[in-house]
Amino acid sequence: MTLPRVLARISLVVVVACFGMIALGAAPAGGGGGVRAAVTLSAAAAIPPAPLAIPPRPTGPGELIGMVTRPLLTSAGAVSPVTPLGGHTWLLILRHHGRYGSALVPTAGQPRLARIDISSLQLRWTRVRIVVDISHLRLSVTRGSRLLGRFPIAAGTSATPTPTGMFSVTDRVAFSQPGSYGSFALGLSAHQHHLVAGWTGGDQIAIHGTDNPASIGTFASLGCIRVSEIALRVLKRVVPLGAPVVVRL
Repeated sequence: MTLPRVLARISLVVVVACFGMIALGAAPAGGGGGVRAAVTLSAAAAIPPAPLAIPPRPTGPGELIGMVTRPLLTSAGAVSPVTPLGGHTWLLILRHHGRYGSALVPTAGQPRLARIDISSLQLRWTRVRIVVDISHLRLSVTRGSRLLGRFPIAAGTSATPTPTGMFSVTDRVAFSQPGSYGSFALGLSAHQHHLVAGWTGGDQIAIHGTDNPASIGTFASLGCIRVSEIALRVLKRVVPLGAPVVVRL
């Protein structure tokens, strides 16, 4: 083969190779850019997730709580960032390990534990806890091991008993004009399933005030927990959304 023919073949190979490189580089995304996309995805997959930032645990007893920042789908049902009363949704996290935890999820019945990715929540700790003793008609609120207050209550009648179990605070509602619910209420993740005929006030259980203070110390409510205005002032000042509430007989 003569030298001019050799040079001609070399030039043709270079041109074809360059054209192939240009064509590959110019391939549109979603079309012929599969090689480039694969390289990009591989590089992205190699980047580890950001570390989970959990606030330091306080000294003594405390519970992790988290504000829901986007809709969640859990084994207990869907969780909206907003409660039916229009407030922010906060979940009580009873256990957690790494990015996952068991949250007490409000439902139409008893709240249920569900595994969620807690990295999607705005996390904080609370040391505040409410314990309601139905048999002794008493409510206690503590911060860590310190008792902040113990107050008499009115609880549900035998026909409309106050539900027992572990709950959380779902709503904080202030009333501009005190009425039958007093000046303030804490909505709970508890529901009454023994509603009386004709009742149209819903089934959510709450800790609230009353316009009948003589009923405190008796079993007189439709299931809610009535307290005095003195108790409401303490609860309003110290109890956050998501705080645990234990109701026991």
